[in-house]
Amino acid sequence: MDEIDFARGRFMTSFETFKDALTDAKGQKNLLVGNGLSIAFDQKFGYRQLFDVADFINNNPTVASVFDALNTKDFETVVGALYSASEIAKKFGENDFSDTLLDHISQLKTALIEAVKAIHPSNSNLVTNDQAKKLRSFIQPFLAEDGCVFSLNYDALIYWSILKKGDPRLYFADGFSAKGANNLKFEGDACPRDINILFPHGTLFIFDKNGDAFKPKAQGDNPLIDIITGHMENGDFPLFVSEGSCEQKLMAIRKSFYLNYAFEKIESQRGNFFIFGHSLDLKSDGHIFTKIAKNKNVSHIYASYYSSEEATLGNLHHLLDAAQRDTSNPLNIHTFPAKSVSCW
Repeated sequence: MDEIDFARGRFMTSFETFKDALTDAKGQKNLLVGNGLSIAFDQKFGYRQLFDVADFINNNPTVASVFDALNTKDFETVVGALYSASEIAKKFGENDFSDTLLDHISQLKTALIEAVKAIHPSNSNLVTNDQAKKLRSFIQPFLAEDGCVFSLNYDALIYWSILKKGDPRLYFADGFSAKGANNLKFEGDACPRDINILFPHGTLFIFDKNGDAFKPKAQGDNPLIDIITGHMENGDFPLFVSEGSCEQKLMAIRKSFYLNYAFEKIESQRGNFFIFGHSLDLKSDGHIFTKIAKNKNVSHIYASYYSSEEATLGNLHHLLDAAQRDTSNPLNIHTFPAKSVSCW
């Protein structure tokens, strides 16, 4: 069903399937995926499961009490609350208490990484050939139209699926092409191929060292999780954005060459942006979505919804208001059901 917002010259379309939405989109197509993609692979990637694995009740009862007080299992919500409390404590001259809260934030972020490691498949063989084929078929239309795939997820599921043998084969580049002894360094625009796979919030297998981002090379049959653990034991930390609010996340992004490159790459895209597996919550990820919406070369956003199309449309309208696009260059919004996507 099509509707027209005559006041702003925008089209709003509700498509019955992802395939219908994909057919409607003409020209370059880009994809941004959220945690819903990982949860579709395994429910263990949900925040409730990550909270249970982190076991704050035994490992950090103080932080557990904050989760309880806020009635949430969302790590980012708690990080945001602790960060705000730390800033307030500073205003009251409670610098020691402010530092204590910042220490809890650091512990919380480490616990999130450890929890993701604990529930993450240990090696690529746990993604079946059939699952990998479905994932490749899902993202192939975007890479084929010179678009980019942006993932806000911390896991290796997309990587493993792309690298598995089988059809469809995908042309992709992540920018990690400068070879070292055991690592691949991120080259940015110096990369000889056009980069079209990016992680604006980081991921488990990209590390930061002295301002440079690197990705460990595969080491025979050594499981990815063991490689990650080895790097962490040597003092290398995964490049991981898990701050609470969009403002805090953007501050973290600006501190990293890789993350900032991935974030700014959004601005160079055009045509259509598909968003899958994300609620479009502007409070937590508004920096990403307003970056898309303010790009005057993007004319259409197609957003998936899982249970409530109305909630997704509401967030899309909030996004349009935040983007402040001119009526002569409107941004058209569309929805499609997430359940119509066969991604695994």
